[in-house]
Amino acid sequence: MSELTRQDALDYHSVGRPGKLKIVATKPMDTQRDLSLAYSPGVAHPVLAIADQPEDAFEYTAKGNLVAVISNGTAILGLGDRGALASKPVMEGKAVLFKRFADVDVFDIEVNSKDPDEIIRFCEMIAPTFGGINLEDIKAPECFKIEQELQKKVDIPVFHDDQHGTAIISGAGLINALEVVGKSFADVRIVINGAGASAIACSDFYISLGAKRTNITMCDSKGVIYKGRTVGMNEWKEPRAVETDARTLEEAVVGADVLIGLSVANSFTQDMIRSMAANPIVFAMANPDPEITYDLAMSARTDTVIMGTGRSDYPNQVNNVLGFPFIFRGALDVRATDINMEMKLAAAHALAALAREDVPDSVMKAYDLDQLRFGPDYIIPKPVDSRVLMWVAPAVAKAAMESGVARKQIDLDAYEDELAARIGAGYQIMRSMQAKAKADPKRVVFAEGEQAKVIRAAHALATQGIANPILLGRPAVVQKLCAELAVGFTPTVVDPNESDKRAGYAASFHQNRQRRGVTPSLASDLLRQPNYFGPMMVEQGDADAFVSGLTYNYPEVLRPALQVVGSQADRGVVSGVYLMLVQGKPYFFSDATVNIDPDAETLATIAINAADVAVQFDVEPRIAMLSFSNFGSTRHPFSDKVRQATEIVKSRRPDLVVDGEMQADVAVVPERMEQNFPFSAVSDANVLVFPDLAAANTAYKLLNRLGGAETIGPILVGMGQPIQVLETGAEVIDIVNVATMAVVEAQFNARG
Repeated sequence: MSELTRQDALDYHSVGRPGKLKIVATKPMDTQRDLSLAYSPGVAHPVLAIADQPEDAFEYTAKGNLVAVISNGTAILGLGDRGALASKPVMEGKAVLFKRFADVDVFDIEVNSKDPDEIIRFCEMIAPTFGGINLEDIKAPECFKIEQELQKKVDIPVFHDDQHGTAIISGAGLINALEVVGKSFADVRIVINGAGASAIACSDFYISLGAKRTNITMCDSKGVIYKGRTVGMNEWKEPRAVETDARTLEEAVVGADVLIGLSVANSFTQDMIRSMAANPIVFAMANPDPEITYDLAMSARTDTVIMGTGRSDYPNQVNNVLGFPFIFRGALDVRATDINMEMKLAAAHALAALAREDVPDSVMKAYDLDQLRFGPDYIIPKPVDSRVLMWVAPAVAKAAMESGVARKQIDLDAYEDELAARIGAGYQIMRSMQAKAKADPKRVVFAEGEQAKVIRAAHALATQGIANPILLGRPAVVQKLCAELAVGFTPTVVDPNESDKRAGYAASFHQNRQRRGVTPSLASDLLRQPNYFGPMMVEQGDADAFVSGLTYNYPEVLRPALQVVGSQADRGVVSGVYLMLVQGKPYFFSDATVNIDPDAETLATIAINAADVAVQFDVEPRIAMLSFSNFGSTRHPFSDKVRQATEIVKSRRPDLVVDGEMQADVAVVPERMEQNFPFSAVSDANVLVFPDLAAANTAYKLLNRLGGAETIGPILVGMGQPIQVLETGAEVIDIVNVATMAVVEAQFNARG
């Protein structure tokens, strides 16, 4: 990442619409009826309902998804007391992070007061508006009083992120760091440099995780906080005082296992790091410059040093954005009255567990990394990892219900589906497909079993119960890669060159292709190739589906598969389908991968193939046969072909809703169809059949790149057996998705 300048930051905030926020209506406002429902007279009905039953505010207003981010600007991001107004850019930033990562709406409110009693009263008065309050950048010790008093006075969660966010995220990192170095909370000595809001919260949180209070030494600008000290003490520091002879940070850190920095830049030295116990853990979290730089800390010793900072350009960033959006998400969704210790611990343990999972390619790309796996340099998930929502929010919601602070009991399985929808329609749809696959997992054979991405995908498929993967490759090579990838996975591996099945497969292949130029010796040679051997496993019943294409071009996979399994007997045509998700709505585009210039018969089969795919995704197909002409408006051989294909589909599959030829806008805008062509049974089409490959390929790529549509596919359909082709260079999640669709296709075929 290039260095950010002052002007870069000012331009970001000022160019175009000033600031980082706007309000968007969630209901239509187009007609007089809409306005009457939104305001007078319709709004009177929810008003009366809420007056009778205050809990109905969660049903009829945005309260249940609305958080107040409140600051008085007395402790702004390490910049100190700059006033309430100056804190607004930070609070807007907090708001957009809430929205970006957990779809939580926020009003940022900057309170021009340093009187904690005034702030408490203010928050108490506005609490009915919100589902939760996030206190931010309010200095200690006032922040402690404000949070504690508000928790007594209001019935919604109040959370001071400077305290608890840092405690939770660093606590998650500490759980994993201790595991890496083989130590336990109960035994380690912890030194915390800093005695402000976050430092005190971290101390208490580490004790909740299992650390002993007597093993935690806290230091402030005057040195160690010890029993009997009178200078610079207050009601918050006094309970953290310990019996010790150490009086300075340098003395306290000798022999310590963990050093936590919540203070100022350059307050740790290499000599301090050298004086610590074996394999020390150092979290230097001062921002923007840590208490010691990463390079200095790592070079101070020769044993393992696990280093965390608040910076994104070093490993193990302790970033509060991993906490507050998802903690509030879970709390809001069960209408919690508090964010209690049980919920905070659940969040920390969920984050720690996620860091031990395989990391998506998208996360590694975001940080320009080739690999990222659990260990000294990766103990905390990255903020851009979309899975954090799926791990933390349910854990928090579950803890809220179990600890008695939830006003609403929810089904956690259904809740995870709701969260998936917040990540994106594609994520939600594939989660539904995975649920289908898990009900009856099938054997999926992968041609490129020696590829790291395939191994990682196979591990995910196996551990999640989606499929039973079979990898083609040399067992020793695959086992070595599994060890290097640290996946903890022993897959089924078949080497086509060593398999005792190859001779039988070759004989069968020769029998089928002997009149197409295939000799016994050629058949034997071809069956050494994964793209022949894998489909033959499916053909012979030794696997249920085949996936290839990560390192091959599309024809290199499709041609052998067609030779081995052919197309479906009742179709005779293989085609490709892309599922395009446009503003959450599914559209099936076909054919963008196989048939360059189909005739009418082929185009009809392409339409039927695409309809089958829609059914597998639980979508009732409404098929539009696309052209530049609307129902004979322009006579041309190209439009005549589409019209003929439409009639063929209707005759072969009278159960399908299909019409054409029609232009694309008519197909997807119901009002245009109803106004101009009311005779058509197709309205708001979801299966779009293009007249040729050029049109389909161009449309899906433009919609993906310029229209921001999510894309799932390509999905190969019409094969005699479940065969799926990956896009070259696909990511692990794409491989998992394609394999999932292959499993569902195998299930679909088994039902006939």
